Amino acid sequence: MASSTPRSEPRSSTPAQAASAAGAALPPPPRRSGGRREPPTRRTALSVGAIVAAAIEVLDEAGVAGLSMRRVADRLGTGAASLYAHVAGREELLELVFDELVGQVALPEPDPSIWRQQVHTMLRDLYDVLVSHRDAALAGLGRIPTSPQTLTAAETLVTVLRAGGLSDRVIALGLDQLILYVSASAFEAGLMEHGGMSPADVQRYFAEVHAFYDALPAQRFPVLASVAPEMTGPDGDERFAFGIDVLLAGLEAVSAAG
Repeated sequence: MASSTPRSEPRSSTPAQAASAAGAALPPPPRRSGGRREPPTRRTALSVGAIVAAAIEVLDEAGVAGLSMRRVADRLGTGAASLYAHVAGREELLELVFDELVGQVALPEPDPSIWRQQVHTMLRDLYDVLVSHRDAALAGLGRIPTSPQTLTAAETLVTVLRAGGLSDRVIALGLDQLILYVSASAFEAGLMEHGGMSPADVQRYFAEVHAFYDALPAQRFPVLASVAPEMTGPDGDERFAFGIDVLLAGLEAVSAAG
């Protein structure tokens, strides 16, 4: 979720106030160019929800590269042209897919006393959702939040960060770094999860990695050899949590420095 040019905004409301305003209409979202078609009159046989659900199934099978309007239409038993009555094109479809996945993340009521834990939980939940769907992390990279559920999640996350006492500038710029970290981590994990390796293959591969680093010649790589147990010991959960801790500590330090 890359940020746009910073602007001065009023202080955010509480999640309860935000929920009461959930029905407020959003302005037309910006779209990247890519042959956007003007949608004709919508048909009643299809719905955006059905199209997005089918798109997620195609994503799980073929990844982002294989997600096309034609494949989604085939899964729905219709022609690609009929989808354009509901979705402007592949780019908007990817945005809708990502929005639907983000909407699966539980959103807490911000609590200053446990704000770090809340950030960890939200980002871990997002990571798990993205990993569970092949290449889903790619659908979010480089995407500015403009869709309803993504905006709601972003609003909750920045409210939690504000509850932690971070400055507005650190919140605004730190949001990008947190989401980029989660997306990159989820994409990397997905390479193993959906890369055709069985769990036994993955376990064997990492055992070989551990053996490789344990066998590094200390006279040639003295520091790498000395820290090898720390490099290969922690599992994926510990590594992911460490990254969030480092980012939050950095954001706190920058915020305190003014």
